[in-house]
Amino acid sequence: MEDIIVIKIGGVASQTLSTDFLNQIHIWKTNGKKIIIIHGGGYAITELLKKAELKTSKVDGLRLTSKEHLPFIAEALLEQVGGAITATLEKEGLKPQQLTHELKDVVQADFLNQERYGYVGQVETINTRLLEEVLENDQIPILASLGYSAKKDMLNINADYLASAVAQALQAEKLVLMTDVKGVLEDGKILDTLPISLVAEKITKGYITGGMIPKIESALQSLQAGVGQVVIGDNLLTGTIITGG
Repeated sequence: MEDIIVIKIGGVASQTLSTDFLNQIHIWKTNGKKIIIIHGGGYAITELLKKAELKTSKVDGLRLTSKEHLPFIAEALLEQVGGAITATLEKEGLKPQQLTHELKDVVQADFLNQERYGYVGQVETINTRLLEEVLENDQIPILASLGYSAKKDMLNINADYLASAVAQALQAEKLVLMTDVKGVLEDGKILDTLPISLVAEKITKGYITGGMIPKIESALQSLQAGVGQVVIGDNLLTGTIITGG
């Protein structure tokens, strides 16, 4: 949908929103853009699990999640990270609306591979009606990277995948996947653009690894589903533009 920008924030950005970030949101809002923010919170999850003396690890760039982990993940994402983002935007007069209980109705998911990853989900359906209602009220929906199965099991969802699903469902004008690196790197240099036709080669040669893989996969799926543009970087304006060529 024209004028909708979906932003995924993680890493340092989800801990402290920069002045540049907030200023750009103000600019976009002034220009009539509708903003949706999806956030992860890996650092907060890791800290809570450490305090609880629970081990955590990743496979294929995804956090292995046991049922025992879920209360800590929910606390980290909804109370710590989501709460902080919401409070910051409120101080800026940006009218955030954190979706907590509503997530059950917005993000319908299923187990990605329970045997391999545990309580990690893949998005099945995004209820766009609820998101559109928030946007029509000139508010910014804030969604944690969680979803719920048909049996109401809470599932931990990679924030890049969730942001991509939301962008696809709303046919967003733009998807920004913010991370702690300035873009996709090759031999230490940032790629200004990355055609989807070269992605498999970059992964094979080891240029795209670890947590960058879900971002690239999300970008590809988004473009193929009609999202206007996907950018991967450490801010809202610059980074690597993933192209359809």
